[in-house]
Order: sequence, then structure tokens, then C-alpha cells
Amino acid sequence: MTAVEGGEQALALCERGDTFDAIISDIEMPGMNGFQLAEAVRADTRWADVPIVALSSHTTSEDLERGRRVGFTDYVAKLDRDALLETLAQTVGA
Repeated sequence: MTAVEGGEQALALCERGDTFDAIISDIEMPGMNGFQLAEAVRADTRWADVPIVALSSHTTSEDLERGRRVGFTDYVAKLDRDALLETLAQTVGA
């Protein structure tokens, strides 16, 4: 597992050539938000197929739809650990 504090640091890992089975991103981050990160990841061929799971306390239908539009694979309520683990198991086939 690799953790970074923001979207810019995550994209730096992509530039460095790191690979991941999945990306878990908060929506509310300093600097680049999760929606912007998802758009940037999907625009780069190196990580374009990596599943991205959004974590957020904002889970309205509008938030979920925006998440789908920018490329999130799934969207999970921030404090729902069980839902996150289930989503990851389904997403990465574990």
C-alpha cells in the first residue's frame, strides 16, 4: 500500500512509473480534488485502466453521477469500511 496526501503526489507516482491494482481517492483533498485526480488518471494511458474508488462524505446522487462522469469505478461513503472492502474485492478480483 502506498499513501500520499494529495492528487499531485499521486500523479507524480504515475510519472515515476509506479503501478497499482487500484486507487482509492478522497474527494476533498488539498490542491487537486478527487474529481480532478480521476480525470487526470483517465487521461493518462499508463493508469487509464486502473480502478479508482472514491471515498467521500458527499454521497448525493449528483455526487455519484459526477464521479461516474470523471471516471471513478465506484463511490463509497467515507466511513463505510465494509463497503470499501467489498468494493475493492469486486474491483480487483481479490
